[in-house]
Amino acid sequence: MLTGFGVPSLYVGINEPVDPRNLSDLEKLHIPVIDAPQRVNKNEYFDVNVEVGSMGGHPSEYGHFILSIDLYAGEAFLARANFTPVKTAAKVVFTVKLQNPAIELLAYCMCNLHGCWVGHREIAVDE
Repeated sequence: MLTGFGVPSLYVGINEPVDPRNLSDLEKLHIPVIDAPQRVNKNEYFDVNVEVGSMGGHPSEYGHFILSIDLYAGEAFLARANFTPVKTAAKVVFTVKLQNPAIELLAYCMCNLHGCWVGHREIAVDE
């Protein structure tokens, strides 16, 4: 998306990497990284770790920090964690369960300066 000045706006829409194999420094700071099993059992709880800045160390200071991380399974909202500057790091463990046979986990984070970013992770759900 472009602003009226022809400059990309990070605050319009959801930001994703241009080339996932060659991330920019800004992308490394902001893309939520999802760590979860490749396969889980249907209706059994498991842990999903999400961290923003694991590839580049996102700041947690008054002028620049992650406000929240949301976790979705496809379009289904699962959980949210909110953060404060200085006192918290944008890292969380969600304990969830799934019912669909194959799904994509999506983590959305909101940076107070650079908008919304998304990370993806495929997961299989066994009967």
